[in-house]
Amino acid sequence: MRVREQRNKVQILLSTYNGEKYLREQLDSLLRQTHSHFFITIRDDGSSDRTTAIIQEYVGKYPNRVEAFYEQNVGVISSFFKLLSNYVHEDTDYVCFCDQDDVWLDNKIERGVRSLGEYATDRSMMYVTPTLMVNEVLQPLHNWPPAPQRGPSFYNALVENIAVGAVLMMNRAAVEKIKSNIPSQLNIVMHDWWVYLVVSSFGKVVYEEKPSIYYRQHQNNVVGGQYSFIDKWVKKWSSYKKHRAQKILWNQAKEFERCWGEHLSLEMARELHQFLLPGRGIIARTKYALTTRLYRQSKLDNLVMRLMLIRGDILR
Repeated sequence: MRVREQRNKVQILLSTYNGEKYLREQLDSLLRQTHSHFFITIRDDGSSDRTTAIIQEYVGKYPNRVEAFYEQNVGVISSFFKLLSNYVHEDTDYVCFCDQDDVWLDNKIERGVRSLGEYATDRSMMYVTPTLMVNEVLQPLHNWPPAPQRGPSFYNALVENIAVGAVLMMNRAAVEKIKSNIPSQLNIVMHDWWVYLVVSSFGKVVYEEKPSIYYRQHQNNVVGGQYSFIDKWVKKWSSYKKHRAQKILWNQAKEFERCWGEHLSLEMARELHQFLLPGRGIIARTKYALTTRLYRQSKLDNLVMRLMLIRGDILR
C-alpha cells in the first residue's frame, strides 16, 4: 500500500492575494490530509498585506511540503494558469487547484486519488465534487452547486460550469492537455470552467456527490454561491445582464474553437459551429434553441438558457 501511494503524488496549486485573514486555516487543513504524498505550491499574486509573511512561515516550517513564488499581480485566472504551466513537478501524478480562504476536508485528496485511480492514466480525467458552503466562522449553510441532474459533458460545459475550481483534481494527462494550449485570459470566464470544457471534450469527468471542502462565503469572495432565495435571484439577474452585454459564453466558445476546434469529434465540432454562427434572425435562433444539444443542469436554468438563445442574449 505504501508503494502504491508513492506513485500517487498530488500537487496542490494555491494562488494567494491579500489572503491573510483565512490563509493559516486553509494551509493547516491541507497539511492534515490523510493522503500523505502531496506537495503545496503557492504563487502569490502581488499581495500587499501579511500574506507573504504567513507563506514564508509555512515554507520555513515545512520545507518538504511547501514552496512559494512571489510574482506580480496578473489576476486569478492567469495566476492559476501560470501555476499550471510553470510549476507542476515532473513526478506529479495529480493536480488540485486551491483557494486561499476555504477549508479542505481531511480526506479530500484521498477520495480524489481513489476515484481517478480506477481509470487508465493516459486518458484526461477530472474529479469534482460539490462544496459545503459555510459562513465566515465555518457554520454549514448548504451544498453548492447542486448535483448535476443530467451529468457532465461537453454539451453542458459550453453553457454551464459544474466544476468549482477548489474541488477540482486532474490527472497528469489532463494537466498536459491543458498546458499544451493555454487560452487568452481575456476570452474565458474562469480557469476551472476552461478545465471542465477541455476535459469533458477529450476525456472523462468523474463526479462524486459528497462535498470535499468547506467553501467559505464572505464579502471578498471572487466567486461564490448564494445564501438565500433572494440572493440567488439577484445573482441570476446580474449574471443575465453580464451575459447579454458581454456575450461571455460566446467569447469563451470562440476561444475554445481557436484552441481546440480542429481536434474535436465531428459531433462536437458541429455543435460548436452552430453555437458560434453569427447574425441569426429570431426564426433561426428559435429553431436553434429548440433543437440544440446544449443543456444546463436544472430544468429552470435550461429553460432560461433557451429563452436567452431565442432573444439573442447569448449569441452574436
